[in-house]
Amino acid sequence: MIVYSAIFVLFLSNVAAIWLALRAAARVANFKRDLKDLDWEAVAKITGDIGSVKRSIQQVNNRINGMETSKGNAMDALAQVQAAQLKQVTPFRGGG
Repeated sequence: MIVYSAIFVLFLSNVAAIWLALRAAARVANFKRDLKDLDWEAVAKITGDIGSVKRSIQQVNNRINGMETSKGNAMDALAQVQAAQLKQVTPFRGGG
């Protein structure tokens, strides 16, 4: 009985492997058919456009990061100025 179930499992495995191979071959054929009509000049232009958009986004991100950094530096400078002003203030001493 075990031999028959093992043969049955092997048979199902072979059927599945053949089905997967046929499916992969069909997908490759569809991919080749789609690539045949592809305009490679358009792909090159799109690739260049994507590169320029990426550089623009990086520049904007750098500017935004610079603004956040300078804002933090401005807040630190303001705190230092306020601390220096507090040190310069002399307390009021009432006579008496």
